[in-house]
Amino acid sequence: MTRRQLSRKKKACFGIVTTGLCLLLIEFALTLLGVGRSTDHADPFVGFSNQVPLFEPFTDEAGKSWLRTAENKLVWFNDQQFGAAKPANTKRIFCVGGSTTFGRPYDDTTSFCGWLREWLPHIDATTNWEVVNAGGVSYASYRVATVMQELTAYEPDVFIVYTGQNEFLERRTYADFFDQSAIQLWLSGWLAKTRTYGCIDSILRRQRDTKPNPNVSVLPAEVDERLNHTIGPSDYVRDDEWRRGVRLHFQFNLNRMIDIARASGAKILFVVPASNEKDCSPFKIEPEATDFQDGQSAFAKLDFARAKEAFQTALNLDICPLRAPDDFMDIVRNLPKADDVCVVDFDRQLREVCLAEQGHDLLGDEYFLDHVHPTIDVHRRLSLWIADAMRRSEWLSPAALGTKDIPSETLADVDALIQSRIDPRKQGVALRNLAKVMHWSGKFEVAEARARDAIAKLNGDAESQFILADCLRWTGRIDESVRVYQRAVNEFPGDLRGAQRFGQLLLELGQYETAQGLFSIAVIGWPETNPRHWSARYQLSLACIGLADFESARTELQRCHEHDPKNMDVTFALAESCAGVGDTDTALKLYNRVLDAFPNDVETHVRLGYLQLNRMDPQAAAASFATALLLAPEHPQAQAGKRIASQLIATQSKSSPRT
Repeated sequence: MTRRQLSRKKKACFGIVTTGLCLLLIEFALTLLGVGRSTDHADPFVGFSNQVPLFEPFTDEAGKSWLRTAENKLVWFNDQQFGAAKPANTKRIFCVGGSTTFGRPYDDTTSFCGWLREWLPHIDATTNWEVVNAGGVSYASYRVATVMQELTAYEPDVFIVYTGQNEFLERRTYADFFDQSAIQLWLSGWLAKTRTYGCIDSILRRQRDTKPNPNVSVLPAEVDERLNHTIGPSDYVRDDEWRRGVRLHFQFNLNRMIDIARASGAKILFVVPASNEKDCSPFKIEPEATDFQDGQSAFAKLDFARAKEAFQTALNLDICPLRAPDDFMDIVRNLPKADDVCVVDFDRQLREVCLAEQGHDLLGDEYFLDHVHPTIDVHRRLSLWIADAMRRSEWLSPAALGTKDIPSETLADVDALIQSRIDPRKQGVALRNLAKVMHWSGKFEVAEARARDAIAKLNGDAESQFILADCLRWTGRIDESVRVYQRAVNEFPGDLRGAQRFGQLLLELGQYETAQGLFSIAVIGWPETNPRHWSARYQLSLACIGLADFESARTELQRCHEHDPKNMDVTFALAESCAGVGDTDTALKLYNRVLDAFPNDVETHVRLGYLQLNRMDPQAAAASFATALLLAPEHPQAQAGKRIASQLIATQSKSSPRT
């Protein structure tokens, strides 16, 4: 009897089913053995050069064991502490995320975490609630996930995650992983969640630890913001492929956070981030972009629909994206809903409030202190929305109150309690720091408002006044800027940085004598070991040149030149002062030295041309002016100099004896 042969299709199906059953059996066995998944341990795309714990143990005088924020983490995190052993009938909530979770520009006291800590005992009195603020300044989702992994050791019941604003801050690249198709990405993500893959990964991990993986970006232990290495947002360029990689990594990290929470038996609540779109222009845009201005124009005409579209386009096309774009917010909104996963749409709920209070739903300065950080009142609202979401998800006891059912006396008591904990001076310092950051990033309108707030809180404050004056200067209100600078200099004569800034403005305005006095004070005040001493000495020489005191200028500049002979600004100014005192030979050499370094510097060619005219060398002068006009055809001084040189050449030609 001949045996029937199975068709290739049946053989393939039989092989797939057999392989699948084997993998399921292996997965079941590994589950029984307690083998974890690879995503429980590490991000396959980003590693860290050093893992430094966020919390460290300590024992108090009574012998009780506690955990508190590690001292070396207090730059990025609030000072928090909680018991090493969770008490009975206690639910522990860890709030994680970036600077909004932290409570910036203030701290935990007025953050949504701080408010939630006070509300929960009144909403659900049957449970002892612990709310720990583990939000890290400038922390992106991949760092938040790492923090969550550590927190799983501390018996969490709920994670609250506010993330999405910091995804582009650090310099990261993405390897070939993100060149895969959507199917490949899904399959890779699914495999990474299996314990079989985790077992293989753990075996290979030792090899990866000793031999760096080129497909993984290794970041420093703490945040190393890309902006820290630039002058404002200037280092950012349009890079759609990089942005796509960041978006996919963000989505991966949120799903990884769900896995981390579930592995620890905790529930997880995500907050859809909200941003200031109406009163915060993009940090960097294409030169031809007008979306934000179009939005302002439409808003002024009360065309809110058009304004909203323009503002959101401007936000989404920001080349330096320090606010969560729409597609990142949608990733949070569209997370899979489950009994242990909840999403609070902060953006939509705040827009509803805005519509009721302002008559439109365009979020702006009414609700934010800068581009992303909410006011204290908005933190309060968010905390109540989170509490309501937890109640609707049945994460609280059946007897828990809805936030609308909280007695008015209780609301007033909690408000008063939070207010009593606010230190006005600390708030003033926080506002000043925010003003400095906004000023540095070119957001002068926002910086101005926060500087004024800081001045009010701190009853003056030199640095805030000088920031305010500089903001006024860069927004075109020069007269007001001079008045604020003058008042600040009078009130704080010892603030050398402020005096130097004021002197620079006066220098540009041609008020050389007053500028000279301010720079002289700065030169005396700054030690020669401080770079500011030399910048003040250079600025002093420019004021002297403006006063035609070329001898004093040359004296100052010679010292600056000896200190930094490669500084071409100093070399150019020294050439000017030498020309002013009649030392044309030295001036000629110095101008040529500048041109050796910067052959296309128009002003140096022009100044050299006029010096050559003074030396009665019209041929050389004509060549210098011709070069300047090649570089800048409409330069008026070069045009005038060329005419003079041509006339002198003609005159010399007529007066020369004929052979």
